[in-house]
Amino acid sequence: MFEFRYKNAVIAFDFSFFATVSLLFLLGNSYAVLGLAACLWHETGHLAVMKIRGIPARRILFYGAGIKIMPDKQFCFTDFGTELLVLIGGSGANFLAAAALSAVNVPELKLFSVINAVIGVFNLLPLQYLDGGKLLVAFIRRLCSFSQACILERYLKWLNIFLILGIMTAFAFAGKGNFTLYITLCYLLISAANC
Repeated sequence: MFEFRYKNAVIAFDFSFFATVSLLFLLGNSYAVLGLAACLWHETGHLAVMKIRGIPARRILFYGAGIKIMPDKQFCFTDFGTELLVLIGGSGANFLAAAALSAVNVPELKLFSVINAVIGVFNLLPLQYLDGGKLLVAFIRRLCSFSQACILERYLKWLNIFLILGIMTAFAFAGKGNFTLYITLCYLLISAANC
């Protein structure tokens, strides 16, 4: 792992990040650079909301399945609205980029618009390690008692496993998807099973 400090945050690059990017380029995946740029834009949306709301980032980790921002452990969301804004900030940034670039007549920018829209929607799926799953957990914790929330979160693990397997099966039968999608779904499946 390669790390460096920028202001008060640690920026870390896991070996798996470089391996995934290298593999995408070796396989000739022409969408790799645009996909990586859209992922960076997504995380910039989270960081922008965090900055506006005064939430310090402690660590930013680049790894094989994406980018993860970890807020300072000292920080606790002051209210439910702040938590929702931070979680929606990433997909919101993707949707803004998709809307702004969709009117441009440059093919590469139109493709970047579509990739941003796909990444925005994908991150809102109710999967545990995506923003949609974190939003679902936030609502469960907000609307249910502690004991009910614990039970529902256990069921959410199994829902995640079946949903990921369903998505993988649907893409496989449709003959759609690409290497990046399948690697990401496999990572999410392993993470859900080990949770």
